[in-house]
Amino acid sequence: MEQNIRICELTPQSSDWICKTQIVDICGPTESKEKKLNYLNMILQDKEEDQIKGIVYGDDIPCYQDRIKLYHTYYIAGTPVQPSSSKYEKALHAFELVFDKKNVLLELDENDVDALPLPTKLTLTPFTDIKQQVLHATTDLNKKEFDILAIVVNCFPRRYLMSMNKWLQELIVMDIFKHTFTFTIWDQTIMDNQGNKLLQQLHEYPIILARRIGGSRYNGVSLTTKFNTTILIDPPYGQKHQLRACLLGNSLQDHGEQTNTSFTLRSTSKSRTLISIPVDEEVILIANAESQEDGQTFSIEAKISFPPDQKKYYVLVCSNCGQDVRYSIIMQIQCMNCGQHRMLIPMCRFNVNLEDSSGSTTTMIMNKEGEKLLSLTAELLLRTIFHL
Repeated sequence: MEQNIRICELTPQSSDWICKTQIVDICGPTESKEKKLNYLNMILQDKEEDQIKGIVYGDDIPCYQDRIKLYHTYYIAGTPVQPSSSKYEKALHAFELVFDKKNVLLELDENDVDALPLPTKLTLTPFTDIKQQVLHATTDLNKKEFDILAIVVNCFPRRYLMSMNKWLQELIVMDIFKHTFTFTIWDQTIMDNQGNKLLQQLHEYPIILARRIGGSRYNGVSLTTKFNTTILIDPPYGQKHQLRACLLGNSLQDHGEQTNTSFTLRSTSKSRTLISIPVDEEVILIANAESQEDGQTFSIEAKISFPPDQKKYYVLVCSNCGQDVRYSIIMQIQCMNCGQHRMLIPMCRFNVNLEDSSGSTTTMIMNKEGEKLLSLTAELLLRTIFHL
């Protein structure tokens, strides 16, 4: 099957056409506002990343629900083209496609050489623009909608709002410029699926792509789901890597600024290793730490900062014995220490500078204590650096 038309060329007069498309969004099934029929919406795009809306109505929905998959490639043919019927959202195209049982829909295997690459096109609204549009809107706010790519920095369990007789779930989301919004989810299906997953993944600071969300003036400016909102966790768009880098940079900046805190140090013959924070024990000066016996633990209170030449915050270790290796890509190895065939896994390990009134020293922090200090897991550090 060969494509003979592009999305930008489609009109109601097009006949015997074939178009290779990728599904980049699926919404529904849901019930129309007038509650007259059920429908399922899709966004399809072609190689040039031109987009068009696709709709499946009523009894035809079951034919498509199990066949359409996000980011899979399909040849489509025999699909009626009609003028856009969008009343409550921005039209992607002057026309839209109506799918039914008479359509031809041929899925390409993900590994097929003709399959379309993962998408890159996103039309996002910056948080600052959302705030201005919501604050200064002179028409019905329901007519405004936005797409956002954001980090979920907090997620609360759902709660019941008696005054509205509804359940809701709230997120705190942040953009690349550290602007935040409260994002309220009202949709039960989204709470059951994405809401529960976000609660479970919160320690990883998940990234979401939320399409067709609304704005509210409740408690200042906040975000809210609409009847046609979709939320995708960890979307396959390259822009998410900038967000992950932003998250890492913010964490290092926040913790790299000098702060007073208490630490327990273990004195060893080769290095001093930070093993836990904080503690309620007698505090000694850094100048006196040098005279402590090997293997002894003691407490200091010091300002902490990162060395300016710090480049790595993790090492890869054998998942069986913890032996570290001089290699930075996860793979299976035969460990030279334990002899077992095991996968390499990331472990937090980096140096920090400690300074008090008596002097300064450099110490190593590792494993879970490093993750606590950075507020990032070793796995997330690795994913950020290698754009995984």
